[in-house]
Amino acid sequence: MERDFSSLSNPAFDMLVIGGGATGAAVAWDATLRGLRVAIIDKSDFSAATSAASSKLMHGGLRYLANGEIALVREGLRERRIWGRIATHLVQPLPFVLPTYASLMQSKWVMGLGLMAYDFLAFDANRKIDSAQNMPRHRALTKAQTLGLAPGLAREGLTGGYIYHDGQMLSPERLCLSMIRSAVAGGSIAVNYARADAFSRDEAGLHAVTVRDMRSRRKTTLRCKTVVNATGPWADFIMQAASPAPASKQIMRSKGIHFVTHDVTNGAAIAIPLEDEHLFVLPWQGRTLFATTDTGFTRDPDTVHPDSEDIAALLKKVQIALPHLGLTRNDIIYSYAGLRPLVADAGDARGQTYGMSRGAEIVDHANKGGPIGLISALGGKWTTCRRLAEQVVDLAFGYVEQSDPGSRTMTVPLADTPDGPLAEFLEAAQARHSSQAPERVEKLVRLYGKRLDDVLATPCAALTGALPAHLAAQTAYAVSQEMAVCLEDVVLRRLTEGQTGEIDETQITAIADYMGKKLKWSDAEKKRQIKTLKGHMRIA
Repeated sequence: MERDFSSLSNPAFDMLVIGGGATGAAVAWDATLRGLRVAIIDKSDFSAATSAASSKLMHGGLRYLANGEIALVREGLRERRIWGRIATHLVQPLPFVLPTYASLMQSKWVMGLGLMAYDFLAFDANRKIDSAQNMPRHRALTKAQTLGLAPGLAREGLTGGYIYHDGQMLSPERLCLSMIRSAVAGGSIAVNYARADAFSRDEAGLHAVTVRDMRSRRKTTLRCKTVVNATGPWADFIMQAASPAPASKQIMRSKGIHFVTHDVTNGAAIAIPLEDEHLFVLPWQGRTLFATTDTGFTRDPDTVHPDSEDIAALLKKVQIALPHLGLTRNDIIYSYAGLRPLVADAGDARGQTYGMSRGAEIVDHANKGGPIGLISALGGKWTTCRRLAEQVVDLAFGYVEQSDPGSRTMTVPLADTPDGPLAEFLEAAQARHSSQAPERVEKLVRLYGKRLDDVLATPCAALTGALPAHLAAQTAYAVSQEMAVCLEDVVLRRLTEGQTGEIDETQITAIADYMGKKLKWSDAEKKRQIKTLKGHMRIA
């Protein structure tokens, strides 16, 4: 999979997808499976914004039950099972401890009723799945058991707890890339760092888009029958640029920050309600991920980043919920921020975003006085992006001269997903790569699936000695086969070590030297790339 901006000037596409995050990648993959000729572009890297800045969960949304969003929870739980089937290596069950307290809304019987409802809505959770994806039903914990799993918890009023299971992504960036790779394998075109600059409309609709290469500054005109706006927090900007009609929906941006520390869990996540918010403490890649804040954001979405106040707010939540953990700012290895694109009616002036629905909406602009062929996919979340994409592509077939064979993404595994049971694939991979530590092979299988052998066989002599063998191969593979064109593409998205603090300054410099030679960077460009990456890795 190589980046080729010139391929966007090919004869007309059936569909242009703007936005290479979870929703856009899912749309491109679904449309490709149905036989459409698709191009997908993103002004930055794939999964570089909202889709990367998530809590890395595939979940039904237990807390949405309190809002009465039964249908949204059921949809999420069904989609969680589908992801466990089509991306077995990248999605896995994760046990959660839910502590209970004396107060009514956090009491054992209220939480128990919620979990009973959650299990009921997940009645088919283990139907036709790999045994590695089995989701046990919830069970009660004594106070001693709860503290054994989460010793940092506040003790006052603690009455016990429950344990339940949800899904976790090992790497949302790699899952997004796997969907894009699956679309490319089916004949579609994907180009990162390609921005939709202008839209050409006529009586027949919106069928031409000027696209700018953000690396070379070249431009091309891309012709297509439909345009799907899947740009998340930037969706309203695309709607304003592409459609002369007033928008019927608006995007309310909610800023969420996360930070990563050394591992402070006992193998189980902790979900802690805090007044009208919540705190997640998640084991991830040998570290612990703390999530999240939820505050309205009205500034330029390109400027979002975790600032000192954000980190202080999340740290305060941690210290209230887990006072015996003793966590301080010095324990933070990495932090990141993202924007949730929440959907509201045009003119809605609400201030709070926490209680807003995480549901998605689809706008067919031709029905709202806008151009024919423009469709906007608004809102949603990682877990339900596949279903949202299915609905978008259903609608898009009204604008192409082809019969719709129907969506197949519910049953067709992603291109990287191992064939057969994951345990058998893993055992065979560990036998083939016996020179590597078994736990390292398992991690690589979880990230690359059946592409593992290709990754480890990638020529990487120029990096040998500067990096461990597996990181050298992963880096070389990212540059040659995964469209990594910026230093942060490799360190923060193609690898996971940039987020877990397992890569040092010397290794970053070695990767920059390697990329500089491969991509013909000047010394000034290499220094700029290193400076930009360090800015993103700096703790506020």
